[in-house]
Amino acid sequence: MRRDFKGVELAESVKNASFLSLWDTISTVVRDCAKGLEIAVDEPGDLFVKTEHGRPFARVRIQKQHVGIYLLPLYYFPEVLPEALLKKKSGKSTLKFQHGDVDILHELSTLLENCLAFIEYY
Repeated sequence: MRRDFKGVELAESVKNASFLSLWDTISTVVRDCAKGLEIAVDEPGDLFVKTEHGRPFARVRIQKQHVGIYLLPLYYFPEVLPEALLKKKSGKSTLKFQHGDVDILHELSTLLENCLAFIEYY
């Protein structure tokens, strides 16, 4: 284990500790929007949220070059993605954020609220 983020021991799975601050900001937005859903994993570098039926809802994970947000509802309902986040999309349900992307994080809460509106349909 390594100590790095706010004195917390980091799992060896954290691929790039320089993204911990960004991960913390993004995961806070996800936690705030996903109230009432199950948080299955919450450790530095990895946040995993499930629906009340146990289906994956969101995962926020530090990768080597970015912080990835994986949203299963986005796979089924791509129209919920705000225009400002289109350039962050990678694949069908993944968004990639880097250090300079803090200015568009306010759109992330809009996206999560849109996804929550469709949660019972997937």
